Amino acid sequence: MIKDKRCWYPDIFEWVSGLAVFVVVALASTASFAAERTVPGDYKTIQAAIDASQPGDTVLVDPGTYRETITLRSNIVLRGRETARTLLEGEGENPVITVDGVTDVRISNFTFVDALIGVRISGNADVIIAGNVFDGGGSGTAVMVLDFAAAQISNNTFYDCGTAISREHDGVGIRNNMFYDNVTAIAPAGLTANISYNGFLNNDEDGPVGTNAMLNRYFRFISIADRDFHLRSSSEGIDEGDVNDTDVIYGTRADMGAYGGPHADATPFPVSGLNVESDGADSVTVKWAGNFSYLVAGYKLYYGSDENFQGNDADEGVSPIDVGKVTSYRLTGLAPPTAAGLSAPILEKPAPSHQALQLNWSPVSGAAGYNVHYGVNSVDEHEIDVGNSTSYRITGLQNELAYRAVVSAYSQAEYYFAVSAYDSTSNRNESALPGGSRIKAGVGPTVESTFSNEVTAFPEAIEPYPNLPDEGCFIATAAYGYYSAPQVQLLRDFRDRYLLTHAPGRAFVHWYYTYGPVAAQWLGSHPEVKPMVRAALFPLIAFAALLLNGSPFYLASLVMLFGILVTMGALILRRKSYSIPREE
Repeated sequence: MIKDKRCWYPDIFEWVSGLAVFVVVALASTASFAAERTVPGDYKTIQAAIDASQPGDTVLVDPGTYRETITLRSNIVLRGRETARTLLEGEGENPVITVDGVTDVRISNFTFVDALIGVRISGNADVIIAGNVFDGGGSGTAVMVLDFAAAQISNNTFYDCGTAISREHDGVGIRNNMFYDNVTAIAPAGLTANISYNGFLNNDEDGPVGTNAMLNRYFRFISIADRDFHLRSSSEGIDEGDVNDTDVIYGTRADMGAYGGPHADATPFPVSGLNVESDGADSVTVKWAGNFSYLVAGYKLYYGSDENFQGNDADEGVSPIDVGKVTSYRLTGLAPPTAAGLSAPILEKPAPSHQALQLNWSPVSGAAGYNVHYGVNSVDEHEIDVGNSTSYRITGLQNELAYRAVVSAYSQAEYYFAVSAYDSTSNRNESALPGGSRIKAGVGPTVESTFSNEVTAFPEAIEPYPNLPDEGCFIATAAYGYYSAPQVQLLRDFRDRYLLTHAPGRAFVHWYYTYGPVAAQWLGSHPEVKPMVRAALFPLIAFAALLLNGSPFYLASLVMLFGILVTMGALILRRKSYSIPREE
């Protein structure tokens, strides 16, 4: 008897639904075991990322310098994004990384710097340490294995350590490492098993070297000073690792050291020594220092008008350019935009001092820099390019002489340049473009704005007495007690705006600067006279205030009133002269 088909459908539907739910849950669970937690992108510290990790996670640390003590958890991969530029610094007597009783962990692609203990392994731990550089700074222990912990220490570079590797049993595997210029490479001398395919050079004591060792042959690192331990093409450590180990980069027999083996960092070291020379209206020559790693096959040149370009985001359609294995390249046809439309700066009243003038002005949008123009008879007598600063102190001037000054802004089309290195693999592994490697250069003609407002200033004689600043107005300063008194400033402004604008005024100022310090010296030694001097100066200060601060209508009225008073006085004197009786 055939069952009713309608009874089958719910059963099939429930079975399929249950299977789908199972698959989704399984996939979600698998995804959770493969999470990548970045530092400092996702977490501020390495330890915070480790604490938040689940079994199977990778903690990926971006380039930078990290100074913290780290404790690992089981089933975690701790990896630097770029070995040479991801630095773990020592902090006191604590190990940089503690691996105590945890299993299935790996530490790769870091440079350990100046650590008393780099990695301390104890308990029943099981750890792989591969693809790291340990720069000990002349002391400390790079890797310390205690108890019967299981560790595989492979493809690391140990430089200038007190002791590179210390172990308490010979079950610790040590292979494909380079030991250079350490006090002791491997300790103790009595444990000799599980050591193979390591290179030893310039250590005070090598310790047990094991089998297939490379002794006193040249590693030829790129630059120890820059912590670039990539190998040159002439290095004797290339393809000298364990015959059963393969390089992740080329798939050939493993190299010795931190940049060989299955966990090597494939990123080339960043390009340095970038220099740009403008050699025409629309062309520049870009030069850089060569990256001599045998893995590097060529360079890419990036350029654009945006300082923050990243990779292919450069705003020039042809950037980047694969220039091959050269260390200079000439760019032409940049066709820079016209640098025009600059506003003139606004120049403040100069602050005079001994044989100098301090100039300050407002910034101008779009300006690449500023030119200061000054002179006695004309502002065209001297011109100084002061760069992108908005202040400048003109020195070497003559006291008691009026100087005229203006400022102009200038602009030029600017481009930013960067160069990366890449290897010859199909992946074209490429070095980073850190901000510091970018360089700015002007391209094409320079366009200058109109002049700012013109100012006139007067360098002051030095060291007026007693203990007065080198800014003049000696008698007034002595009478009021300090240079910044508003009355003194009024007299200075009166001098600059009225006296220095004509020959008689300049002659009077010259006379005052000759005899003023003498009067100020006498006044300083007779303080009881100061109130009388201040009273005598009051009419002059009031008159200066009226001239400097009054409106044009008020000043015209004042002149008319003065003229009327002078005319009336003349008429009175004339009338009196008529009324005097003549002698017969």
